[in-house]
Amino acid sequence: MGVLKLLKNKATKHTARLVMIMALLAIFSTVLMASYVYRVDIRSYFATAVKDFYFTSNLLTDQENIPTYQISHNWQSNNPATISFELRNYQDPLNASTCDIAYNVKTTPVGSATSGTIIAGGAEGNKKAINLNIPAPQTVAPVEVLVTATATAPYSKILRGKFIITPAISYQLAENADSPLATLEISLAQSTEPTREVTISWPQGAAPDMTNPLVMAAANGGTLDLTSGTLTTTLNTAAVYELIFFKDQAETEYTGVTVSGS
Repeated sequence: MGVLKLLKNKATKHTARLVMIMALLAIFSTVLMASYVYRVDIRSYFATAVKDFYFTSNLLTDQENIPTYQISHNWQSNNPATISFELRNYQDPLNASTCDIAYNVKTTPVGSATSGTIIAGGAEGNKKAINLNIPAPQTVAPVEVLVTATATAPYSKILRGKFIITPAISYQLAENADSPLATLEISLAQSTEPTREVTISWPQGAAPDMTNPLVMAAANGGTLDLTSGTLTTTLNTAAVYELIFFKDQAETEYTGVTVSGS
């Protein structure tokens, strides 16, 4: 009888342990399943939210190949150049963000910066016009600027674009020592404006070629002043012009010719 009682007690304890283990396994399985379902729900939520998030531009891109744009500006005006583009909260009229988008925009190596928010909604989405100022360089030369627009909330996305700002008017007087002639070359960059008014000034010691079309046009327009050494004429953009000066002294280097425009 003592042996049977001992076996019965052991069986009871074994059954209790088994029941406890099964209960713990059931609880653990329930926790794992709940955690999995929670993760799936969270992932599904973020996937849906990101899918409905659009941060785009008419000029900037999130692609690896950064687009490059060339614009011209008259640095001689002492005014900064302006880079203009749009930031949008839509991909197309049927796909627009359903949340406000906070953003910031910067330029490197020079230029202004800005920040703001694109409000959600709009019949076909909303957009913000961005205008960035680029200061004039120390010397008149092309300026290359990288523009970076970053969406900071609720999600992060980066758009970039490269802008090369070329001088609207550039000129060069060729070396002319030991030559009776000094040759001036004037280049006008491509522009949305078909023509540009240009003023050429020169110091004493040389005279312009009076048969040159630039000089003849200024003479006919009454804007040629040989006494003060200036002429003003209208030139086509996206073009190169040449003007020869006859020097008083062939052996010296003639300098001091300037070209400015409006």
